[in-house]
Amino acid sequence: MNKKLRYALIFLIAIVLVGFIAWKFVNKASVDFADQKPSITISCKDLLDKSSNDTASVRKMIEQLVEVNGVIKKITNDSAATTIELGDTSSMSSIICQIDARHTSESSLMKEGEEVTIKGKINGFDVDTELGLGNTIQMNYCIPIKNNK
Repeated sequence: MNKKLRYALIFLIAIVLVGFIAWKFVNKASVDFADQKPSITISCKDLLDKSSNDTASVRKMIEQLVEVNGVIKKITNDSAATTIELGDTSSMSSIICQIDARHTSESSLMKEGEEVTIKGKINGFDVDTELGLGNTIQMNYCIPIKNNK
């Protein structure tokens, strides 16, 4: 009986330890990229042109920290997130920037039609070659850098 109790105790400690490690992994904080230097600084127009003409170079930018400057096409605020869409109002192509929740207050000062610089990670893009709806580049962990007035 004593051996069974010892094995049960060891098993219980192992389960608690594995549970604690899993909890720490799931609840780790994401990195704040505000103080990190971007790998590239590019205009919104140039990045959208690259997505049409040179998809291989845009594909290489995925998961890289990029600084993009352009005009705000649209701002969407909901209870969970703030999204800023950069691009020319005469074009269907745009860059969709999911604002990092830690920097929502900085984005609240921005207005549509204003020129801004936003730093974030490119996490994907869609190229529309058939329907004429424009290309879309998605960015996350975005941080508004400055307002250019």
